[in-house]
Amino acid sequence: MVLPPATPGGARVAVSRTAAPVCIRSAWVNAEGRVVARVGCPPGVPSAVRPLTATICDVSAEGVSDRVVLGLAAPGVAAARIVGASGEGATVPVHRAGVVAGRLSRGASVSALDALASSGESIGRLTRAGIHDLALVAGRIEGRLGATHGLAAGFGTGETVDGLPIAEMEAGYEARLPEWLPAGFTLATVRVEPEVAYPFAPPSIALAWLTASAGSRVLLRQCPGPLAVPELPDARGRALDVNGATGVLRARGMAFLVWESDDRAFGLQVWGTDDPSADALRIARSVPAGAPPIP
Repeated sequence: MVLPPATPGGARVAVSRTAAPVCIRSAWVNAEGRVVARVGCPPGVPSAVRPLTATICDVSAEGVSDRVVLGLAAPGVAAARIVGASGEGATVPVHRAGVVAGRLSRGASVSALDALASSGESIGRLTRAGIHDLALVAGRIEGRLGATHGLAAGFGTGETVDGLPIAEMEAGYEARLPEWLPAGFTLATVRVEPEVAYPFAPPSIALAWLTASAGSRVLLRQCPGPLAVPELPDARGRALDVNGATGVLRARGMAFLVWESDDRAFGLQVWGTDDPSADALRIARSVPAGAPPIP
């Protein structure tokens, strides 16, 4: 889709959606038809529990001075409302293939994006903490990534609860537990961890198992729905098969493994065992798959 010029004779913005990894890219085209700036946003995957992903792009290049919000919306989202610091804001329609694109004034603050149904009712919110920032100035890209789930990075914000049944009651779903752990591990900590970026999404359940000497640890975090910011293999993380799903393993003294299965995302951390990477893969493969989707 195309955003028309903000001023007569100004640049229009061509916005498109890529295939896997799913992301938004944009190009600023001047009045002569020449592309004067390009920006590719970080990958993002919206879903029913995390209905929007978004990036604020600030572009200053070759006569172009523009500020836009670009993102993706899940099926069923008709528009995105830009919420300012005092609660007011413009509404941006959702275009073909779930593309969200709209202009922001230079002085406008953004505290959140609300996902709106066709009725105008809000069906989810993405807070400012989860919105990426990118700036293209004189050909140089800089910016800040929004908050992600950090599934394999240890405990996050939240509260420790007294046992798994309480965690499942508060989170609203039943945890899936590994059927294999290295010998000597005992469940020690159960936490419920709400998401910073999506306040209305179900929280994660995080479980930690320790050995008697507390010299080793296994931590498993899980949340319903795919990750809004997917884990992708790179120079430091290799792709592995986890019961038919693709997982990404990173090993830096301890092993971190992130994977998604059916309607659940998992992050696993293994530290202090004889072979953390091998143990992480075996633990992950022992986590039961969910029920198949309803046809």
